[in-house]
Amino acid sequence: MQRSSLSLILAVVVCQITVAADNRVSDSAYLQSENLKIQARISAERGDFSGAVEQILQASELVGDRTTAKKARQASESQAAGGSPFANFGEIIQLIQEQTAPPARWIQTDGEGGALSISQQGVFLGSPAVMATLALMADDTPLLRAANLARKANHNTDPRTQSALRLISLPRLEAHVAELLKQGHPVPEDVRTLAGVNKVEFLFVYPDTGDIVIGGPAGEWTRESDGRYLNVDSGRPTLLLDDLVTLSRAFSPQGQGFFLCTIDPKKSQVAAVQEFVKANRRTLSATTAAAFTHQLESMLGLQNVIVQGIANDSRVASVIVDADYRMKEIGIGRREGPEGMKSYFDLLTRSEQRGSGSMDALRWWMAVGYESIRTAANHQAFQFSGRSIQCLSEDQIVGDHGERTATGKASRANAKFAELFTRHLPELADMDPVFADLQNVFDLAMATALIHSPRIAAQSNWNHSVFANDGEFRTKSVEVPSELMTAAHHRVYAGGSIVIQVAGGVRFDAGKILNDNERFVTDPGLTNRNQAASPIGHRSDRWWWDASSER
Repeated sequence: MQRSSLSLILAVVVCQITVAADNRVSDSAYLQSENLKIQARISAERGDFSGAVEQILQASELVGDRTTAKKARQASESQAAGGSPFANFGEIIQLIQEQTAPPARWIQTDGEGGALSISQQGVFLGSPAVMATLALMADDTPLLRAANLARKANHNTDPRTQSALRLISLPRLEAHVAELLKQGHPVPEDVRTLAGVNKVEFLFVYPDTGDIVIGGPAGEWTRESDGRYLNVDSGRPTLLLDDLVTLSRAFSPQGQGFFLCTIDPKKSQVAAVQEFVKANRRTLSATTAAAFTHQLESMLGLQNVIVQGIANDSRVASVIVDADYRMKEIGIGRREGPEGMKSYFDLLTRSEQRGSGSMDALRWWMAVGYESIRTAANHQAFQFSGRSIQCLSEDQIVGDHGERTATGKASRANAKFAELFTRHLPELADMDPVFADLQNVFDLAMATALIHSPRIAAQSNWNHSVFANDGEFRTKSVEVPSELMTAAHHRVYAGGSIVIQVAGGVRFDAGKILNDNERFVTDPGLTNRNQAASPIGHRSDRWWWDASSER
């Protein structure tokens, strides 16, 4: 009988310990350690390397990792002794890369599965990254055309009427909601759906009045059985007040400045799978592959779902967890994507199908991916363009005790999956409202991160009240799973090679964009647009209006 080769892949999305820890370490201590490493990565991305080293020290002490604790302690003592914080910067960066995954964004990708860039796993967005999407561009023709639409308001007062550009004053919206709460009235559906706007295209700031305005296409909506509000014509989900408030609080000075989700297989279960594979590898064949895969799926069982930066029971949390899990299902061929979006199985070459004979971990995660954000020179008008989300990838090595070691590399097939997923995500969003919802979440996150950034906050006197972190408005609680069942799939190739994938996040790091001036595109046409976007006058109590279609 021809011997089959086995390549076992864990498709996961969390930071993991990269050295073997004591087998007696409890799952609770391990989970605390992983949370600390997530915080360490976030600290590093904000530039707080001392804080990152301290968190790595605490994480390693929790699981008895003496080698890493010693390295972290030495790095910390070096800075405490009065030396330059950058004297041993290379060692600090190496320590952070070794102990937190995926690899750091300051490493450039080479387009062929080479070294990647710093980013969290799963789904992540954090405020230090938002300004990174701004770059210079001279062609303002599309912006001037949009400016004509918003030059004055039309007379529409029905939020269910289709509109190419509907504008929302956020301070007036908050004042309207505050009055509803004061009177004891429920928040009506047109307010909860932000007047039917289904995409954020513009953000305007008015220093003279303190007004902040967002705008995008809008129209009639319907409520689906799953509670999602969809535009009747396009099928896109509407923006939601709860999401706006959740994200505004996350990126406020009192918030965490980021949000993420990860789906984390329990270390003890990964170790058990490793042992099972070693003991039963020879029994695997084309006829036993399905049962073998089912056994691995059962052994890994429920995986931990970690949400940070936002409330665990928020709708935003529900969206990012759902989208992340669906992305993994597409990756392992358990869910169909649009034409051109291939599973990892479909991308393997013959040599990759044979694999290394070891159990490897693939990482796929979604992060902020705006190609550019056009802005007026005075930073009072912004237009979002390009893809808001990108998929990134990395290969990892799974050790005997279930630990995973970052490689800083992505294999050809792994990198190709991430590339194709990013490229075809707009079509996927057209097929599946969950991913359109994720786009809306990223757009709102970008807008709120910009609003709370120093360059905009200094130009506005909007003092949040009921939308503040301790404000009276309460978002609705949504059931978000704390655990998700492992999903596994396999493929038998010609020649006897068998590949098994086991899938277990999402991250928005606004700071990467906010700090990257090359992604902000200065556009003189936006200045005129900004001046015309509040045509109904700041004395009006209307919180939304439609731009006129007159030229």
